[in-house]
Amino acid sequence: MNNLLPFEELFYHSKLNKEELLAHLQKEIDAKKPSSFDSYKFNHLRYTGRIYNNHFEIKRKINYRNLFLPVIKGEIKDDLSGSRVIVKMGLTEYVKVFMIIWLGIVFIVCLGTANQLLFSNEFNPKTDFFMLIPFMMLLGGIAMVMIGFKTESRKSAKDLEEILQAKMIER
Repeated sequence: MNNLLPFEELFYHSKLNKEELLAHLQKEIDAKKPSSFDSYKFNHLRYTGRIYNNHFEIKRKINYRNLFLPVIKGEIKDDLSGSRVIVKMGLTEYVKVFMIIWLGIVFIVCLGTANQLLFSNEFNPKTDFFMLIPFMMLLGGIAMVMIGFKTESRKSAKDLEEILQAKMIER
Protein backbone atom coordinates (compact mmCIF):
# COMPACT_ATOMS: atom_id res chain seq x y z
CA MET A 1 0.00 0.00 0.00
CA ASN A 2 2.86 2.42 0.80
CA ASN A 3 4.12 2.07 -2.78
CA LEU A 4 0.87 3.65 -3.97
CA LEU A 5 1.06 6.74 -1.77
CA PRO A 6 2.90 9.90 -2.87
CA PHE A 7 5.51 9.84 -0.13
CA GLU A 8 8.53 7.72 0.68
CA GLU A 9 10.87 7.16 3.57
CA LEU A 10 14.38 6.03 2.68
CA PHE A 11 17.39 5.14 4.80
CA TYR A 12 20.99 5.54 3.65
CA HIS A 13 24.32 4.66 5.21
CA SER A 14 27.43 6.70 4.45
CA LYS A 15 31.02 5.99 5.44
CA LEU A 16 31.48 9.72 6.04
CA ASN A 17 30.81 10.99 9.55
CA LYS A 18 28.06 13.55 10.16
CA GLU A 19 30.33 16.63 9.92
CA GLU A 20 32.05 15.41 6.72
CA LEU A 21 28.73 14.56 5.14
CA LEU A 22 27.21 17.95 6.01
CA ALA A 23 30.25 19.72 4.53
CA HIS A 24 30.03 17.60 1.38
CA LEU A 25 26.29 18.21 1.11
CA GLN A 26 26.86 21.96 1.40
CA LYS A 27 29.00 21.79 -1.77
CA GLU A 28 26.37 19.75 -3.64
CA ILE A 29 23.31 21.93 -2.96
CA ASP A 30 22.57 25.33 -4.47
CA ALA A 31 21.31 27.54 -1.65
CA LYS A 32 19.74 30.04 -4.06
CA LYS A 33 16.08 29.42 -4.89
CA PRO A 34 15.72 29.13 -8.65
CA SER A 35 13.41 31.53 -10.42
CA SER A 36 11.57 30.72 -13.62
CA PHE A 37 14.21 32.75 -15.48
CA ASP A 38 17.20 30.75 -14.22
CA SER A 39 19.04 28.60 -16.68
CA TYR A 40 20.10 25.25 -15.26
CA LYS A 41 22.50 24.56 -18.12
CA PHE A 42 25.33 26.59 -16.59
CA ASN A 43 25.11 25.32 -13.03
CA HIS A 44 26.45 21.87 -12.17
CA LEU A 45 24.46 21.68 -8.92
CA ARG A 46 21.41 19.48 -9.41
CA TYR A 47 19.56 20.32 -6.20
CA THR A 48 18.48 23.49 -4.48
CA GLY A 49 17.53 23.93 -0.86
CA ARG A 50 18.92 24.53 2.58
CA ILE A 51 20.90 22.78 5.27
CA TYR A 52 20.39 23.56 8.94
CA ASN A 53 21.97 21.77 11.92
CA ASN A 54 21.97 18.12 10.85
CA HIS A 55 18.85 18.47 8.63
CA PHE A 56 18.36 19.37 4.99
CA GLU A 57 15.43 20.23 2.76
CA ILE A 58 16.02 20.08 -0.98
CA LYS A 59 14.31 19.80 -4.36
CA ARG A 60 15.74 18.61 -7.65
CA LYS A 61 16.35 21.45 -10.11
CA ILE A 62 14.51 20.79 -13.34
CA ASN A 63 14.01 22.86 -16.49
CA TYR A 64 10.37 21.81 -16.87
CA ARG A 65 7.31 22.05 -14.66
CA ASN A 66 6.23 19.15 -12.48
CA LEU A 67 3.96 19.93 -9.55
CA PHE A 68 4.57 16.41 -8.26
CA LEU A 69 8.32 16.94 -7.82
CA PRO A 70 9.13 15.63 -4.33
CA VAL A 71 10.32 17.82 -1.50
CA ILE A 72 13.19 15.91 0.11
CA LYS A 73 13.72 16.30 3.84
CA GLY A 74 16.57 14.53 5.53
CA GLU A 75 18.26 14.08 8.86
CA ILE A 76 21.86 12.97 9.31
CA LYS A 77 22.78 10.98 12.42
CA ASP A 78 26.12 9.62 13.53
CA ASP A 79 26.52 5.87 13.26
CA LEU A 80 29.22 3.44 14.40
CA SER A 81 30.81 3.25 10.94
CA GLY A 82 29.93 6.65 9.48
CA SER A 83 26.48 8.16 9.41
CA ARG A 84 22.87 7.21 8.81
CA VAL A 85 20.65 9.46 6.70
CA ILE A 86 16.87 9.33 7.08
CA VAL A 87 15.15 10.81 4.03
CA LYS A 88 11.46 11.60 3.62
CA MET A 89 10.08 12.56 0.22
CA GLY A 90 6.65 14.03 -0.24
CA LEU A 91 4.53 16.49 -2.16
CA THR A 92 4.45 20.21 -1.43
CA GLU A 93 1.68 21.33 0.92
CA TYR A 94 -0.08 23.23 -1.88
CA VAL A 95 -0.28 20.12 -4.09
CA LYS A 96 -1.45 17.94 -1.18
CA VAL A 97 -4.30 20.32 -0.35
CA PHE A 98 -5.33 20.78 -3.99
CA MET A 99 -5.31 17.03 -4.76
CA ILE A 100 -7.22 16.13 -1.56
CA ILE A 101 -9.93 18.66 -2.42
CA TRP A 102 -10.07 17.71 -6.11
CA LEU A 103 -10.03 13.94 -5.55
CA GLY A 104 -12.50 14.34 -2.67
CA ILE A 105 -15.01 16.16 -4.86
CA VAL A 106 -14.59 13.63 -7.68
CA PHE A 107 -15.01 10.78 -5.17
CA ILE A 108 -18.29 12.26 -3.89
CA VAL A 109 -19.52 12.59 -7.48
CA CYS A 110 -18.51 8.93 -8.03
CA LEU A 111 -20.61 7.89 -5.02
CA GLY A 112 -23.62 9.74 -6.39
CA THR A 113 -23.08 8.26 -9.85
CA ALA A 114 -22.71 4.75 -8.43
CA ASN A 115 -25.94 5.23 -6.49
CA GLN A 116 -27.71 6.33 -9.67
CA LEU A 117 -26.30 3.44 -11.73
CA LEU A 118 -27.07 0.76 -9.13
CA PHE A 119 -30.49 1.83 -7.94
CA SER A 120 -31.99 3.34 -11.07
CA ASN A 121 -34.75 1.24 -12.64
CA GLU A 122 -34.07 2.63 -16.09
CA PHE A 123 -31.10 1.54 -18.15
CA ASN A 124 -30.02 3.67 -21.09
CA PRO A 125 -26.70 2.59 -22.64
CA LYS A 126 -26.31 5.93 -24.44
CA THR A 127 -26.39 8.07 -21.29
CA ASP A 128 -25.11 5.58 -18.72
CA PHE A 129 -21.75 5.47 -20.52
CA PHE A 130 -21.25 9.17 -19.67
CA MET A 131 -21.87 8.38 -16.03
CA LEU A 132 -18.52 6.55 -16.01
CA ILE A 133 -16.63 9.82 -16.60
CA PRO A 134 -16.25 10.63 -12.84
CA PHE A 135 -14.69 7.18 -12.27
CA MET A 136 -12.25 7.81 -15.13
CA MET A 137 -11.44 11.23 -13.63
CA LEU A 138 -10.77 9.65 -10.24
CA LEU A 139 -8.49 6.96 -11.66
CA GLY A 140 -6.79 9.49 -13.94
CA GLY A 141 -6.15 11.89 -11.04
CA ILE A 142 -4.66 9.14 -8.89
CA ALA A 143 -2.51 7.89 -11.79
CA MET A 144 -1.32 11.44 -12.55
CA VAL A 145 -0.12 11.94 -8.97
CA MET A 146 1.49 8.52 -8.72
CA ILE A 147 3.29 8.59 -12.06
CA GLY A 148 4.45 12.19 -11.61
CA PHE A 149 5.70 11.64 -8.06
CA LYS A 150 7.17 8.14 -8.36
CA THR A 151 9.09 8.97 -11.55
CA GLU A 152 10.76 11.93 -9.87
CA SER A 153 11.29 10.19 -6.52
CA ARG A 154 13.14 7.30 -8.21
CA LYS A 155 15.48 9.79 -9.90
CA SER A 156 16.08 11.60 -6.60
CA ALA A 157 16.67 8.36 -4.66
CA LYS A 158 19.36 7.39 -7.15
CA ASP A 159 20.90 10.89 -7.09
CA LEU A 160 20.99 10.90 -3.29
CA GLU A 161 23.22 7.82 -3.22
CA GLU A 162 25.76 9.76 -5.25
CA ILE A 163 25.35 13.10 -3.48
CA LEU A 164 25.44 11.59 0.02
CA GLN A 165 28.18 9.12 -0.95
CA ALA A 166 25.95 6.51 0.64
CA LYS A 167 24.15 3.25 -0.03
CA MET A 168 20.42 2.87 0.41
CA ILE A 169 19.85 0.34 3.18
CA GLU A 170 16.07 0.45 3.44
CA ARG A 171 13.20 1.72 1.37
